[in-house]
Amino acid sequence: MSPFSASGVDRVRMRRGLSRAAILIAVLALLLSYLYPFLRTSFLSLLVIGDLVRPGRSDLLGKVTQEPNVDRVRFPGGGREMEADLYKPGDRRRHAGVVLIHGVNEEGKNDPRMVWAARIFARAGFAALVPDFSGFKSQRLRLSDIGEIVDSFLYLASQEATVFPDKIGLIGFSYGAGPTLIAAADPRINGKVRFAVSFGGYYDLGNLIKFITTGYYDFKGEKFYLKPNDYDRWIFLRYNLDLLEDDGDKRLLAQITEAKAQEGREVSNLVKGLSPEGRAVYELLINRDPERVPTLLQGLNPRLQSYIAALSPGQVMRNVKAYLFIVHGEPDNFIPHTESLRLYEAVADKSRVHLGLLRIFSHVRPTLPRATPGNIFRIYIPEVAKFYSLIFDFLRQQR
Repeated sequence: MSPFSASGVDRVRMRRGLSRAAILIAVLALLLSYLYPFLRTSFLSLLVIGDLVRPGRSDLLGKVTQEPNVDRVRFPGGGREMEADLYKPGDRRRHAGVVLIHGVNEEGKNDPRMVWAARIFARAGFAALVPDFSGFKSQRLRLSDIGEIVDSFLYLASQEATVFPDKIGLIGFSYGAGPTLIAAADPRINGKVRFAVSFGGYYDLGNLIKFITTGYYDFKGEKFYLKPNDYDRWIFLRYNLDLLEDDGDKRLLAQITEAKAQEGREVSNLVKGLSPEGRAVYELLINRDPERVPTLLQGLNPRLQSYIAALSPGQVMRNVKAYLFIVHGEPDNFIPHTESLRLYEAVADKSRVHLGLLRIFSHVRPTLPRATPGNIFRIYIPEVAKFYSLIFDFLRQQR
């Protein structure tokens, strides 16, 4: 039979049709292989946002992901044996990793907010290590915390059965964000940190002291003011008395702190007993004039001045090689959002930093306004869009 007979023509057409179908299927498969990571990340981003903005009331990720496994671990760090919880995705495969650094918080890794955040990150595909940091847990900022953050990162990177060593980052919250960024610049891990997150952090500890004591803050010539909280200033002193060199000053300032906690108590007799070093600290804390703060800071003993400088990440931002997420609630009554603007400005290569100022957070806590029609269009839609961009970019660090 001739190949050009009716049946032969049909077979040729059939083969061509099958070839076209095979090509189409291959193209669709290739397209889906490219689209799947994007679609999966988009879907997870929406679920993460839903859980983050409703802490304790939302478990969207829990409906589509496995329960994380939690290991209690110990490892040498900061010259001691550190304790931590390691939250691992339920599939038991290798994943990207992250070290969560709590702020000044006496509950440390057991704080319900840290547990909640770690579970969210684990469900989203990260192995999340949550250590106890000695300084933060004792309500202090200490240089030792930086070393403990570095050692925590190195420990997680050593767990190659659990994490990809080249896909590990750091997330610091509030006062913990400053030491987190400083640790990211440490030569031992600088080239290994994939990403670093500063959420509600600060650029310069001196700026933060000015805000705590006077309520004033500024950025690029524009000045702002929030009424300072007297409780915060004296709590700041209470937990940093060990930085003073004179035992008499420590005792008297502790008594002054207790007296200030009880309104109406006179402290003038206690102030008279202070040495020049102690008096300089006292004058800084009772000062309300922002213009005097630089002079008062210079009047502190060299040990205190070195402490302020060493815990100010602005001095090392140029050395940080990680991709940066700089996030801040606006406004913020604890750490001004202008500190995050300064952090952003300090990064020369803006292509490796994602800045997010979010009006749906106050400091590091979600604060959602009433869902009125006006707020939905004015706040919810633009703020959720910004938050989605941040979370999507963050989840992409797993690739």
